[in-house]
This record gives sequence, C-alpha cells and structure tokens, in this order.
Amino acid sequence: MQSFILMIYRVLFYRPFRRIFLLFIAKFEGGWFWSATIRNIFKLYHGIDVGYGTYGGAFDTTKIAGGTVFGNYCSIAPNVYVFNGNHPLAFFSQHPIFYNPKIGFVNEEQIPRTKLIIGHDVWIGANAIILPSVSRIGNGAVIGAGTVVTRDVKPYEVVAGNPARHIRYRFAPIVIDRIEKSLWWFLTKDELQKATPSLCKLTHENEIRSFE
Repeated sequence: MQSFILMIYRVLFYRPFRRIFLLFIAKFEGGWFWSATIRNIFKLYHGIDVGYGTYGGAFDTTKIAGGTVFGNYCSIAPNVYVFNGNHPLAFFSQHPIFYNPKIGFVNEEQIPRTKLIIGHDVWIGANAIILPSVSRIGNGAVIGAGTVVTRDVKPYEVVAGNPARHIRYRFAPIVIDRIEKSLWWFLTKDELQKATPSLCKLTHENEIRSFE
C-alpha cells in the first residue's frame, strides 16, 4: 500500500496537488507530527530526513535543502531556510545555469553541496537562515528568529543575531548530562505521556538559569 502511495506522489508534479495529497495522508496517520508515510516521501523524493514528532517548516521543500537531517521532536518555525551550496565566486558567472544540473544546461553538479545534521529537540525560530558552512546543530539548541547561522551550534546553546552569536546555554552542565542520558527523544508519544512526570524532574527550578 505504501509503495502505491509513493508512486502517486511521484507522478503529482504540480506542487499544490502534492500538498493536498500530503494533507490527506496526514489526516489518516495522526497528523504531520507522526506520519511515517510523509517522512518516507520526504526522504525518498526530497532528500530531507524528518524525525519523529518534528513539525513545521521542516516540511517546506522550497526552503529546506536536500541532505538535511532533522532529529526527533524538533520545533521548526515557518520560513526557515537551509542552504547547501553557494554561488561560485571563482566561476566566470555566478548564474545557476552554469553549475546546477536541474536547469538542464550542465550534466553534473559543478559546486560542492553540504549536509546539515540537526539534533533532537531543536527549536529554530521564524525566518532563520542556516548557511552551507554549518554542518551540525546540537541537541536542545535554540536558534532565535531571524538569525543567520554561519557556524555549528553546540548542544543546548542559544544563539541569535546576524551573524549568530552565543547568548547562553539553557542549563548547567549537570542538567544537560541528565537530559542527554535520558534519551527521552526516542520515546513514542504514548511512552512520552507516561514518562513526563519523571522527565520533568530532570531539571530543577534552581538549576534553570543562564550559563555563559
């Protein structure tokens, strides 16, 4: 059945039709947060790997470059851009007709393409831009709205600005260690509901403060 669904998506070249088809799938698989079929479609046809529970702008193929991997339970706001290549400054021309085979002028890619790995429970604010120089965004990181990210972001680091600058870490190292060891992001939504009371104890009120 799933192979038939994947075939239908492949033949729907018109983007609005594909969107309607995805909405139909989401309705019958519990929504965009959980649909396994939608995730298979994005990985197979767009090269975008979206983790379980991740939602929002991660599903925008017009803005997220192929080769991007999202971890589980990420919150991705609208209009987040992930770029995987730059216009070639050393070429006689910077127009994509001379380096992008999708346009049909050249047979092979003429510029290097990068891949971005985004950890679990990452929050990326609206209108953030992630440049090809970024290869990894760590678990629990926060990228402020409108931020231009030019370097890797460490786990649980909060960054903002243009270019992105370090604001603080979300927790003390001892708290980060507890959260990392819990591996809570591998739980299903049903398992997570049962585990929430104990998970909330990973962070204590007197430990939630700014750490430079």
